[in-house]
Amino acid sequence: MRQDTLGSMRRRLVLWCLALAIGLVVVRSPTGLVAGNLVILGDPRSDGAETSDLGHRFGTAPCASAEPPRTVREALGPDAERILVHRFDARRWPDLDATQTYITRVLTAVPEGGRLSPGVYWAEGRRPEILASVEFSDRRRGAFHLANGYAHVQDSAGCEWWARYLGPDRARWVVWP
Repeated sequence: MRQDTLGSMRRRLVLWCLALAIGLVVVRSPTGLVAGNLVILGDPRSDGAETSDLGHRFGTAPCASAEPPRTVREALGPDAERILVHRFDARRWPDLDATQTYITRVLTAVPEGGRLSPGVYWAEGRRPEILASVEFSDRRRGAFHLANGYAHVQDSAGCEWWARYLGPDRARWVVWP
């Protein structure tokens, strides 16, 4: 039991040092988890949001970009203010804290290929495990869906981006701990 506690403390210390090194400061506040200038909040909803597969478009047309963004945070842009977590798969994500922690990891992680993609580039089907939305400064919202190692998000212009955090280099994986 003591080894588990020490391992957990070491992991937290390593993650904290990594966050400081990349300039992302994560703190818990009464209003949610703050990651940089983005707040991650629980906002439970039981709406009938599309939950079939991360590969399906949200309904917007593809957007052309000179160069795709390197991270989800970069894709969301400076106008993103909050991520509102509506639902998460409790079989995989035990609570809102675990979900918020995973979201902060995905925000700054560089996916396979080094950039997000304007289309799905994997063949396997993935059901969303975290259904959320991003709220921008003008109060518009974009979809934000994640699965273990996968992301499908919408930026402030409505453009859709996909990312997979798996691949041959396991050191770069961003998956559920």
